[in-house]
Amino acid sequence: MRYKIEYRHSKTMSFFIGSVLILLVLNIFYNINLNPFFTLVLGLFVSFYTLDRLYEKVVPDKLLVALQSDEIRLFKDQESMMEIEIRNDGWLPILSATLKLTAGDDIQFEKDISLNTRNHTETIAHFTVMPKSSTILRVPFHAKKRGVSKIISTQIEIPRIFGFGSLLLVQSNRSLHEVLVYPEQLLVPPFDMRNKSTQGLFIQRKALFSDPMLTIGTREYHQSDGIRDVHWKASARTGELQTRIYEKTTHLSWMVLINLRSEKNYAPPMNIEESIEKIAYLTGRAAELQIPYSLYTNLSSFDSGSFLSRSEGSGGLHYRSTLEMLARINTLSFTLSFDRLLKHIYLHKELPSHLLFTGKTDPSIEEMLQLFQAKGVQIFQIDTSGISPYNAYKRSRSHVSI
Repeated sequence: MRYKIEYRHSKTMSFFIGSVLILLVLNIFYNINLNPFFTLVLGLFVSFYTLDRLYEKVVPDKLLVALQSDEIRLFKDQESMMEIEIRNDGWLPILSATLKLTAGDDIQFEKDISLNTRNHTETIAHFTVMPKSSTILRVPFHAKKRGVSKIISTQIEIPRIFGFGSLLLVQSNRSLHEVLVYPEQLLVPPFDMRNKSTQGLFIQRKALFSDPMLTIGTREYHQSDGIRDVHWKASARTGELQTRIYEKTTHLSWMVLINLRSEKNYAPPMNIEESIEKIAYLTGRAAELQIPYSLYTNLSSFDSGSFLSRSEGSGGLHYRSTLEMLARINTLSFTLSFDRLLKHIYLHKELPSHLLFTGKTDPSIEEMLQLFQAKGVQIFQIDTSGISPYNAYKRSRSHVSI
């Protein structure tokens, strides 16, 4: 981090400088003889003033401040510590200095002095650094809420060892350091997704679909069998129609959709944090079971012209990127309508076997969900009670009857 000096006027220093100038003028123009002791005192003062100016010039240029870690990751309510290295490459000491650190209020410093300042947490740490040496400041904090807390600013106040007052160094560049606070994992009651399987990669005994690439034998033909399943070579060999027997396979994939809009306005839903914590739990379970999943929100991603999302993946690394995305969701950012997100996915993305979504629905959302359901996608709604199957056709008919 880089710093610049913020000059502050010292009334004491100004008084002494003025006194010295007056005495010099009187001595030069009026030939006033000064007391030898008083002359010695003035000489010492001039010497200290010169050293003070030198101190002011040298120390800031030789002071280096750096956070040991560019990024800290932790879950909500966990505790951690920022480690700040302060190095003095000069030949003058820095004694009893203070570092004032200001960060976003997603975290809270252990010794917070912000006096409930909105969106800020502040603390002060004291340090001394001798010439050609360094020290490590450890600033403890705890994660207050889900989000990304950035270092907003730092200030260093250094007492002038040869004069009055202190040097105030203000951070001049933007800090890239941040603390990612992951959401809690809010337990969701068990739910059954075995009622739907689509053809895919994972072999199971009780699968509902067959893989035509994995023929394991033949059997006698039945009228309900399709003509494309007839094994013509085996039929010619036996003289009777034979049907292929396939290996049974299923593919399970989740697509989790987060609706960041409430029903009638652009404000986020009241229970959005609870929904995000449930998704943190669900995706964690999916990662443990090696179930591939993707994650989408209707938060506009201006850099890509699309939506903030995570592509389909599985395992621990994918879950870590999921937690990072959940931490970075700003519920007060610009969002697009949820039905627009559904339409984008329906037209441009590969459909999953199971779709899980948060928030309430309206006719336009239900219309899009019907299209997913018509393609065989099983739909589940994440609400305050947990997860429940969602039938878009049934909901649509109930609205018409009313």
